[in-house]
Amino acid sequence: MRVTILPDRQVKEVDARTVADLLKALGLLRDAHIVVRGEDILTSDVRLAGSDELEVWPVISGGA
Repeated sequence: MRVTILPDRQVKEVDARTVADLLKALGLLRDAHIVVRGEDILTSDVRLAGSDELEVWPVISGGA
């Protein structure tokens, strides 16, 4: 599957069965990133297909 890692827009081809497997393969922490397919935010147990095009976003929090 094709994965775009934001904010740098780095594109990688990754082979993973679930969102959790994808983040592990990319060396990214599950609690610090969200995975998006189209307009849907995916949970870690969602199964992925080889034809998927995904985006991985870092979770950013802040406040005053």
